[in-house]
Amino acid sequence: MRKFKIIKVWKWIKHHRASLILSVLLVGLSAVVYKFQVDMFNRPNDTFFYLTQDLAFLPLDVLFVTLILERVLAWREKLDKRRIIHVVISALFSEMGNDLVRRLSSYNVDLPELRGRLEITPEWTLHDYDDLARFVKTRSYSTDSRIGDLVELKDFFMDKKTFLLTIFENNNLLEHATFTDSLWAVYHLLEELQSRPDFSDLPPEDYAHLSVDIKRAFQLLLIEWVYYMKRLKKQYPFLYSLALRKNPFFTEHVVIGRD
Repeated sequence: MRKFKIIKVWKWIKHHRASLILSVLLVGLSAVVYKFQVDMFNRPNDTFFYLTQDLAFLPLDVLFVTLILERVLAWREKLDKRRIIHVVISALFSEMGNDLVRRLSSYNVDLPELRGRLEITPEWTLHDYDDLARFVKTRSYSTDSRIGDLVELKDFFMDKKTFLLTIFENNNLLEHATFTDSLWAVYHLLEELQSRPDFSDLPPEDYAHLSVDIKRAFQLLLIEWVYYMKRLKKQYPFLYSLALRKNPFFTEHVVIGRD
């Protein structure tokens, strides 16, 4: 048992060897400076007084660094990660998200009623987006994979697969769980479509399974789209104007004026 503890301590020392060497060097340097001060000025009482004064302040210094400064730095780091995630979300909807939402919406049996609720206007407020977010989260969706063009949807996915995979490589996704869930739902749908070479004569069970996958991907992506539009409205008015014109739920006759 004692031998095991010695081995464990030795492994810890080897793992932290660089830190231990640096600590010894710094402590030794401090001792040399104090020794030099005593020899030079011959005032050991003053040296001891300032040493104890520094030691008395040390706990406050640790408190400031660990509880205040580290929290401030962590908060700043979290803000930076959120900004990166917002850029990734914007890139997703610009590259494929809007088109994908529009394509998936076509599989909703009650699309006209849903489209009427999602035709956003420039007069919308942040409160309107909060209401819309509650609506899309709690709404019951009726989806049928047989009423849309599955071949066209598969071709779209295959064209965007590389882009989708590059988004998954972003480590900051861990900071945004709901967006990650929507990406996984979308990618799962891609894999389900990719695994079927032909859609002309699928069994009813396959159509039912695809309907569930389309419903899940659509609802999760739609929630992210609502929050994406709200964030643009709040922080980026110039991007918001363009996003309004690219609303996947606008009918052809709807036109938004340019700024």
